[in-house]
Order: sequence, then structure tokens, then C-alpha cells
Amino acid sequence: MKQRRLKIIAASVILLVAMAFLVVAGIRSTSVRHFTPAALVANANAVDNQKVQVDGIILEGSSKWDAVNFELTFAVREREGSETVNVIYADRLKPDNFTDGGSVFVEGRYDATQNLIVASKLMTKCASKYEGAESVTMTSRAGG
Repeated sequence: MKQRRLKIIAASVILLVAMAFLVVAGIRSTSVRHFTPAALVANANAVDNQKVQVDGIILEGSSKWDAVNFELTFAVREREGSETVNVIYADRLKPDNFTDGGSVFVEGRYDATQNLIVASKLMTKCASKYEGAESVTMTSRAGG
């Protein structure tokens, strides 16, 4: 009886340790640190070859779209500054509302030697587009 109880306790401990290991490993593999372009450049060596998220403004005149190879390259600049990070977004379509000077959110692997993010996710937003739609909606409601 005592031996059976020890086996159950040992099996329970092993299961709990295995589950804790899987949870920690899962969190580490899916966690992504968020940066501004300036903070990313400042911490470049610490996050080299790691997944990062960066948001900022698409630098005017920096974007190039290669429609044949589905490759978009551009630079993200600080919202209130001049620090930039280069981005390559390959094997995917260019978002419809992607424009120089627009807001962008990028997620991908950072290469500190090239100051380059190889993006796996790219999200854009056009504030004026949404503000215009909101004011039209507000006007409709007020008048209606």
C-alpha cells in the first residue's frame, strides 16, 4: 500500500514538472518584445536574432514594392524622432492602405548587424481614413 502511494506521488510530481516545463517553453517561444525604432536600435545586441515588434511611421520615400517577387522593403521611423529600422516583408501581398508617412506595426526577427527586421506580420492603419468615416457617421446620426 505504501509503495503504491509513493508511485502515485512520483507520477504526479513528474506530470506537474512536465506541465510546468511545457508552459514555460510555450511562453518563451511565443513571447515577443515591443520596441520603438529608437529603443530597438539602442538594445540591438541584446535582441539580435530574436522576435520583436516595432511600431512607428513609414519613412517617406523609403518603400519599394517588388510585385514580381512579392517583396516590400521600407524603413520605420520614430514617431517623434529620426531613428529608423529597415524592414523586409517578403512572400506576401502589400497591404492596400500601405503608404509612406502612414502608421505601421511590424513583427518579425531582428538582425542587429543590418538593422533589419525580416517581418512575418505587417499591420497598417490610416488615421485619416478612419477619422473621415467616423465624422461621416457622426454627421449622419446628428442629422438623422
